[in-house]
Amino acid sequence: MKNYRRRILQLLAVLAILTVITSVSLVFLLFESSPITQNTVPVNTNDAVRVRTTAKNIINNLFSNKNHPVIISASEEDFNSLFTLAHQSISRISGSVDVSPEQFALFTSIRIPNIIGDYLNIRFNLAPSDTGIHILGMSLGKIPIPGRVAHFLISLTLDIMFGFNHGKELLGHIDSIELTDTSMCVHMQPIQDLKKHIQNLKYRIEYVRDEVSVMGNPETVRIYYSEIIELAEKYPTEVSPSKNPISFSYFIEHIFKLAHERGGNPVEENQAAILALSIYFGDWRIEHIIGNVLTDKMKSQHKKSYNVVIADRIDLRLHFIISAALEIVYKNNITFGIGEFKELMDARHGGSGFSFVDLAADRAGVRFAEIATDPLTASKTQLLLSQDLHEDHFFPNIMNLPEMLSKESFEHYFDNVNSDKYLALVRDIDTCIETLPVYRGEKVFHNTNACSIETVIPN
Repeated sequence: MKNYRRRILQLLAVLAILTVITSVSLVFLLFESSPITQNTVPVNTNDAVRVRTTAKNIINNLFSNKNHPVIISASEEDFNSLFTLAHQSISRISGSVDVSPEQFALFTSIRIPNIIGDYLNIRFNLAPSDTGIHILGMSLGKIPIPGRVAHFLISLTLDIMFGFNHGKELLGHIDSIELTDTSMCVHMQPIQDLKKHIQNLKYRIEYVRDEVSVMGNPETVRIYYSEIIELAEKYPTEVSPSKNPISFSYFIEHIFKLAHERGGNPVEENQAAILALSIYFGDWRIEHIIGNVLTDKMKSQHKKSYNVVIADRIDLRLHFIISAALEIVYKNNITFGIGEFKELMDARHGGSGFSFVDLAADRAGVRFAEIATDPLTASKTQLLLSQDLHEDHFFPNIMNLPEMLSKESFEHYFDNVNSDKYLALVRDIDTCIETLPVYRGEKVFHNTNACSIETVIPN
């Protein structure tokens, strides 16, 4: 019996050692010292519009062709524009696509610094096919994955996202894949239950969101939202901000006063306060990221936000508070990319044009969220925001900033968002923001919004 137990213990010890060796080996194989692809081309207005147009066409084709075959096409340039914009938003992700009649090759590098290697490199190769989807293979770092295994893993991922056995079903809708020198064209059967699949995905995301609670306690956000409703009830709802405009600073001051009085963890309280403000004065869809914040009664109440402004403008209030909320969500300056993406799209015909005023509001919102949720500054910021707050204390002077720039005007003066002229103006905006009292951590009782932002565009 003793020998038997000794052998069992020896076997378990060997298995434990093999597990450790295998795990360490996998880590060495997964991570590499250099990326397989890098996005170095500056983003421009064409990239933004190309991605938006391609996405719109794909969505329209998927939802409008309920009884007829669906054709989805995208060019190599479309894919690479998407990666350029993604890298602009999340700098640690790079990617590129190479399309030829023989294969569709996708390369992605994700920077994850560690002692083994800094990059997780992903390669994926797809062949043209007359029937279904033919995956040539893929690799994670130095680990090769055969085509059939890759197909299984993709199907399994779709099962996790949309529900058991739906992955195989969705892949089964692909009839054929056609490749040319510059583009990929996917022929599909219509997906009858597409809305149902999307709803299933939504339920799974919400389940994970509620279980993990990465955005904090929705009930805390609800407390602040309830306070906003009470504050808004004190003022009449107007259809125009020119009639009895209310500065957004009024609501910020009172909500952060509540945060200070509650005496909880300042980071968590400030975060909940910003998220409540963003749902009421920004976009209701932010609640989807947080969890179930609003009660049925709250949802039925009409929002009184028509005349709440920043710098006498409703749109700047939206830019400011939505960017603040997104900074809390992403934490990696992705809101800068989002702001630029929107402005680049607006610079095309039919849009309002590229606006450095809007971009300044975006960046001020991001800075506002950063300093309010930084453990080193959250408590002091909470106190500064809760006493005699004015817009000049947290929002920059926008008088000299250009806006409504057409694509031609933007590219004439700035070329792209990586040019020296563009970056110099953005630095001036950031410098102006940093001089404001809230971001300096100082309390003042007079107007301080006097920083001058020069621009290369003549008056």
